[in-house]
Amino acid sequence: MHKYFSTFISILITLLTVYSHHRSLIPKQVCVTFVVVTLFLLFFFQGKRRSLFRQYQPQIEGVEENINILSEDIKSKDAALSILPHKAEYISSLSKIVDKFTSLVEKDKIDEFLLSQLARFFTKADNILLFMFNRDENILELSHSFKRNKIIIKEKHGDFMDWWVLRHNQSLLIEDFTEDFRFDCNVSPAYNERKILSFIISPISLGDKVMGVVRVESTTKQFFSLDDLRILRILCDVAAAVLERASIFHCVEELATKDALTDLYLREVFLDRLKEELVRAKMTQTELALGVLDIDDFKHINDRNGHTIGDLVLKKTAGLLTQIVGNSGNIVSRYGGEEFVFFLVRSDKKKAKQTAERIREEVSKVSIGFRRRKINFTSSLGLAFYPDDGKNFLDLMKKADALLYKAKREGKNRVCSTA
Repeated sequence: MHKYFSTFISILITLLTVYSHHRSLIPKQVCVTFVVVTLFLLFFFQGKRRSLFRQYQPQIEGVEENINILSEDIKSKDAALSILPHKAEYISSLSKIVDKFTSLVEKDKIDEFLLSQLARFFTKADNILLFMFNRDENILELSHSFKRNKIIIKEKHGDFMDWWVLRHNQSLLIEDFTEDFRFDCNVSPAYNERKILSFIISPISLGDKVMGVVRVESTTKQFFSLDDLRILRILCDVAAAVLERASIFHCVEELATKDALTDLYLREVFLDRLKEELVRAKMTQTELALGVLDIDDFKHINDRNGHTIGDLVLKKTAGLLTQIVGNSGNIVSRYGGEEFVFFLVRSDKKKAKQTAERIREEVSKVSIGFRRRKINFTSSLGLAFYPDDGKNFLDLMKKADALLYKAKREGKNRVCSTA
């Protein structure tokens, strides 16, 4: 229709042009008639156009709306496609971190690795603080920290934001510390001393068990985003799982190497360590003392008071030995029954005998309350020395054993040695 109307208008224009130059060729009445018809057709076609427009306008608008929706969808997909390489790199990086995490079994190394990865992810953060929760004392303790400037962190036991995260077991994002209605920045060392304005804080937790808190700081407002908080939480969750596994591994290792009653090393572990120390003593040309302790009349204590008191006597003796001997490379072990062994590295005869006498004296002071009476007990010790009494562990053990039985024969509650 539009094509025919255009053709008709073209003819009209041509006719008028010809008429203006050659009026004698075309009668005036024909021109007037043609103009009237043209105007009629013009109004007719205009009305038809409006009618068609009204008829098809909803469809046109629907098509335009679909075009707009498709355009937005295409833009959204283009944006998503543009960040796919970044996300792939991010996922690959997290996968490598998890693989490395799972190879660690020592708590300090786990903490250090977590801190190093956080520093890699948050390259422009000012400080990263790792607090571990001490359940026995119910306190947070600053375990590790990463600082981009030479500053002193005074919050050795955490700040009120860290305790909020610990109690609620929830992550926390603070965009502007001065405007946050939950916390008063004016009483926080982080704000007063370091001018920290934004944080992300996450618990290190496995279910309801919270092991610690990580705080990442910046002196810039609105420095962190929700994506940053998610990254922090993911790393902390992985660390929590690895720490729990390390704790279980440590417990299993302890059960395999320590006596369940006294928490002292088992005989096999003790002998392995003794062999190592004898090799070291030979290389460094230093002395070593080996002691064997036996609780006097232990069978009588058990028969008269019961095994519960007997076990308590063993625990008390083990505790004293650990307190006096168990440090600086020295090892204490329950050798069997009521017998204990220990060695003193880099110890001359005089010093070793003083230590043995102190053990005997402290054991004799122990008093256990039972049925309105006090139970006391004593111990006898044999003390042998490397290299004078033997140059291998078998010779030393035989010599120390022989000296122990000598102490028993001579009246008990005494130390016998070759010194």
